[in-house]
Amino acid sequence: MPATQLRRLCAAALLACTLAVLPSMSAAQSVSVPPAVRLNYDFEGVISSPYTGSAELLWQREGNHYTSQLVVRKFGLSLQTWTSKGTLTAQGLEPLRFGSKRLGKDEISANFLRPQGKITFSANTPDATLEAGAQDQLSVFMQLASVVAGEPGQWTAGKTVTFQAVGDRYAENWTFRAGALEPIKVPGGTFPAIKLTHEPTAERSQKLELWYVPSVGYLPLRIRITESNGDFLDLLWASSQKP
Repeated sequence: MPATQLRRLCAAALLACTLAVLPSMSAAQSVSVPPAVRLNYDFEGVISSPYTGSAELLWQREGNHYTSQLVVRKFGLSLQTWTSKGTLTAQGLEPLRFGSKRLGKDEISANFLRPQGKITFSANTPDATLEAGAQDQLSVFMQLASVVAGEPGQWTAGKTVTFQAVGDRYAENWTFRAGALEPIKVPGGTFPAIKLTHEPTAERSQKLELWYVPSVGYLPLRIRITESNGDFLDLLWASSQKP
């Protein structure tokens, strides 16, 4: 075999071996991160017995940093507060810290140590490996808004997105599936919305349903969390303001 042909065959074999060990990569997704906003909700729910109240989702951004806070209130008391802080990148939100606080309890948190590639928890939960694209239980709301707004035409019924979701004590993979465009009626009006649903996993029994409305910048105008025993929290949008 001529030397030139042999060199070409060796080069081709080397290229094939190199490609075989490289991870597959999908095309980068487009994102459109929402501007700063304060979303006000009425809520209804059941935890052993029915109850109602109000909630506020505050979304703020400055430069390449963001802060998000969701507070659920009843009789003026903050029953539950979730906080997420992080950076904004070409892929959307990258959380650095997630905090969760219940009435009368100390805050517990998850910290995203990106240089070390791990997540640590304040509640003595074992560390978790940090995956690319990871979100926390609060940042997920605006990350999904950013992804849907970035490529709205792709969000037809059946489309899914999966990423690592981090709570105050755990990390697992969540998959959201889009449904057909459907109308929702909330205190602030009636709108066609894109519904994204996360079904319970083997580890967690929560079902999460989110309705994103194209006519208001793909913001989540309804958020419903349902437990396996039937308890639920349903946030229904009433109004918005600039923070």
